[in-house]
Amino acid sequence: MKKNKPISNVTLIQERIERNYRDFKNNILWLDSTAVFDLAPTIAAVSEVYKYTMNGDCLEEESAAYLLQYDNPLKILSDAWKDYNEADEYQMYDLIGDVIDGDDGEDYLSIELADELRDKYGGDIPIEAAIMCEIVELGKKLFKAEYLNQPV
Repeated sequence: MKKNKPISNVTLIQERIERNYRDFKNNILWLDSTAVFDLAPTIAAVSEVYKYTMNGDCLEEESAAYLLQYDNPLKILSDAWKDYNEADEYQMYDLIGDVIDGDDGEDYLSIELADELRDKYGGDIPIEAAIMCEIVELGKKLFKAEYLNQPV
């Protein structure tokens, strides 16, 4: 009997990056030429990261597993890529390690947190709206505690 080989983390992250890239391109297509021009560095970074992660061997199972916790790893890597001056395929390997080592989790929404917010506020609400609901709710709690001179 032939067993199915499990899908690797590298394959899964490449599929996610492929989806992120497709979504990014679809969003860019609706912009006017001035907005596209202003986004040129971002477009270049996204294109380079996409090319290297899809065609190169800069991804390892462990780093791919780490990046899978984010909904948009393409954005994370392309944001970091813009900071590299002379980026090439070999630096992508280092960049992935730098992103993982320096991640403080503040700038990006993890899939776990997004799922928690969707569960709390409803699965059909856009994630940005769920985040705003959470901010309002926290603000109300802080205001109420301050108003009543109670610790939060």
